[in-house]
Amino acid sequence: MTVSAFLGACACFAALAGTSAALAAPFFQDPLDHPALPVPAADKRPMMAVAQAGARLVAVGSRGLVVTSDDQGASWAQASVPVQSDLLAVHFPTPSHGWAVGHDGVILNSTDGGRTWRKQLDGRRAGQLFKDFYRLSGDPAAPPVKHALAQLDLNFKAGPALPYLDVWFADTRRGFAVGAFGMIAATEDGGATWQPWLDRIDNPDGLNLNAIRGIGAKVYIVGERGTVFTLDAQGTRFSRGTTGYAGSFFGIAGNDTTLLAFGLRGNAYRSADQGASWEAVRMPSDATLMGGAAYPGQGGFVLVNSAGHVLVGDAAARRFSSVQPPRFMRYTGVAAVGNVALVLTGLTGVQVEARPTAVR
Repeated sequence: MTVSAFLGACACFAALAGTSAALAAPFFQDPLDHPALPVPAADKRPMMAVAQAGARLVAVGSRGLVVTSDDQGASWAQASVPVQSDLLAVHFPTPSHGWAVGHDGVILNSTDGGRTWRKQLDGRRAGQLFKDFYRLSGDPAAPPVKHALAQLDLNFKAGPALPYLDVWFADTRRGFAVGAFGMIAATEDGGATWQPWLDRIDNPDGLNLNAIRGIGAKVYIVGERGTVFTLDAQGTRFSRGTTGYAGSFFGIAGNDTTLLAFGLRGNAYRSADQGASWEAVRMPSDATLMGGAAYPGQGGFVLVNSAGHVLVGDAAARRFSSVQPPRFMRYTGVAAVGNVALVLTGLTGVQVEARPTAVR
């Protein structure tokens, strides 16, 4: 199962779960031109990711749905979102400022802790905007620029539909969005402007960039072919590293001593030297690992898979055990809330569970 296939399945599921009014629409309505519809029990719709905005929880999902909770998941309120595009990832570097990304190349920003959102960029604008950036900022005949322009032509040939798969911000100004077919964009002004970084990453094959995280003092991107990219000390370029795995990684998590990359068919690899070397980790299930997090300090790791299992690991990410939460769901993401709870997203919504027993 590839990430593209999984996202396609989620999109189909979301379509079936839509309102009768939407299904009865007599003509196609571009999701970029219409705000997310109010729906009953929004927290029970397909959700793809969840993040903390201070004490608030913010989850994102199908058809532009964003829900927030101020009571640790006991109740949820639907946020105001300007698009109906499926949202796949969300990150809040501060309690008030956050970003969400998803299909149609959409990048959204909130400055009130996720209650309301505005669009900063979409695939319709980005195609021409990014091409103009390279044509005006460098020699179009120079190999890096020429390659970037060719990749943009290929990626936007069919229109704006390619998704951003993840987003991460160091603070309220500096951040990255990464996505399908090697798409990567960066901002240094809180998203007022976005610039392509296709010439600043060692990704000549345009591999899918599935997840990005800042862990410790470094920033990592994981993607296809077991690839892990690391931002250099100057913050100007992502270098490419390999793990020995040939499949796709869908996420990366880490603590003070250990990195853990995970993905397709239950494959996971750990590194104890900030990504210089990697070793495979045996998992109790071969279901695709969709999300993961590290507990604060040396509290260990938690992963979730597409079969509805929560995998609990030690702080060194060497041993994992499988736990079945009380309420079954095919998971898409997870966030660890302190050392006491998990927030889980999946195809039937978002739920909060007590932290599972540590691995023995």
